Amino acid sequence: MVTVPEINERDVVELTTAFVAHPSLPGEERGVAEEIRSAIEKRDFDEVTIDDLGNVVAIRRAPSGRGTILFDAHIDTVSPGNADLWSGDPFTVVEQDGKLIGRGVSDMKGSAAAMIVGLSAIPRESLTADIVLSCSVCEEAVEGVALGHVLDAHPADIVVIGESTECELAVGQRGRGELLIETFGTAAHSSTPHLGVNAVKHMARVISKLSSMEMPSHPRLGHAVLEVTDVMSHPYPGLSVIPEHCAATFDRRLLAGETEDSLLASLQPALDELREEIDDFRVNVSIPRTDVTTFPGTPLIAPKFAPAWLFEDEHPVVQSALTALDAAGIGTRTRTYSFCTNGSESAGRRNIPTIGYGPGTEEAAHTVDESVPVEQLVQAARGYAALAQGVNN
Repeated sequence: MVTVPEINERDVVELTTAFVAHPSLPGEERGVAEEIRSAIEKRDFDEVTIDDLGNVVAIRRAPSGRGTILFDAHIDTVSPGNADLWSGDPFTVVEQDGKLIGRGVSDMKGSAAAMIVGLSAIPRESLTADIVLSCSVCEEAVEGVALGHVLDAHPADIVVIGESTECELAVGQRGRGELLIETFGTAAHSSTPHLGVNAVKHMARVISKLSSMEMPSHPRLGHAVLEVTDVMSHPYPGLSVIPEHCAATFDRRLLAGETEDSLLASLQPALDELREEIDDFRVNVSIPRTDVTTFPGTPLIAPKFAPAWLFEDEHPVVQSALTALDAAGIGTRTRTYSFCTNGSESAGRRNIPTIGYGPGTEEAAHTVDESVPVEQLVQAARGYAALAQGVNN
């Protein structure tokens, strides 16, 4: 039986406001982590800790638990950018027209607040599984790796990701892979270009060739994407010199089943064609790594590759989640994420049944005057309480 507790709207709003007040770029989440730990310590959780990466981890144990459900909300944000473009201070939440405005209200400190309120309000006797709450760091820098650290310490049977779904139920997402493509030439004076090999001109051919590649598609996840995002030549600035090196970054949005090896292999036919067409063509393709130092000082190093994942609507976890939300009077429908989430770790790498449920729209993430409807924050808190009691394998 699903028991939905009463949710105090102001409680969720005030927690979200308190969390947003702490700027928290990846590696700089200490302030919000300590604020979150303090908020959890005042509620009905059995324990709360900050681990060696900076993740805040709280546990509520069921009287006779059957497994573990983990709820995850990342607590880092992107930069607000030019604060002058905002209608107010990005870190001072404004409530306007039924919405909260501030950096991170949607992505995703509002979800963290809703999880704390909703999960702590469940009557202890209604818990049928142990609950782990993960408020994870560095998602904006490298999706999933910090959550993986929590899962290593607290293995879970089911994972709920709190990224924005407008309180619909996400059952999958495209993944993200970053590609570093380098072309190599021979330096010469630009007055005698025939004596050198121009790495930038070769890169231009690479960009043109890869831009014309047909991308795969999936009936539920949509189209894969391959898009160049930056280009840098060497030496730079090129003062009367033919560039001997050029590096370009490509963003590749992935579909279910694609791996690091298959991603690299997918480019080889196009590059082989260029080898046939261009004299002195030299190219290298790799997946770069993220190297960020977390606020406790622990390094977090991982490839810039986050797998896609998908669970069909018929999956038992998806069906039980829909049933639980319906029983709570907040029935919904399934959908998929278009962006990448920490589910790349739980589902994409570990194949743990994973669903997404959160307030706000995907489109609000990373924007000026980022916002989230207050009504959805409250509904999410109720939804998390329902899922904690009703979702099962």
